[in-house]
Amino acid sequence: MLLSNKDIEKIQNKGYKINYFVRRKNDWLKLKNKDKKCVFHNGKFCSIYDNRPDGCNFYPLIFDDEYKNILVDEECPFKDNFRFNSYDIKRLYKFVKLLKSERNNRIKKTD
Repeated sequence: MLLSNKDIEKIQNKGYKINYFVRRKNDWLKLKNKDKKCVFHNGKFCSIYDNRPDGCNFYPLIFDDEYKNILVDEECPFKDNFRFNSYDIKRLYKFVKLLKSERNNRIKKTD
C-alpha cells in the first residue's frame, strides 16, 4: 500500500516509529508487510483502522499505472460486495496525483 506524507504523519502521531511501518522502494513510500499482511493487520483486524492510510480507505479500488485506469483488485475476497461511484474514482485519481507529486519531490531532493 502506497503512503502519502499525511498518512505517515497520521500514523506517527499514534506513536509508531516510521521504521516500523514504512519501506522505501524507488522513492515510493509503502506500508511494510509481515507474513504477507500489513504490519498493522493481525489476520482478523487492523490495529490502526480509525487512522488507516487513505489508500486503505479506497481499497479494493486500485490504480493500474500501466493502463492509467482504476479497477477493483481481483485478489480481494470482498470484491463482489464492493460498490463505488464516480466520486470515489475522482478521489482516487486525485490521491494518485498527490502520491506521484510527493514522489517527484523526493526524487528532486536526492538529485
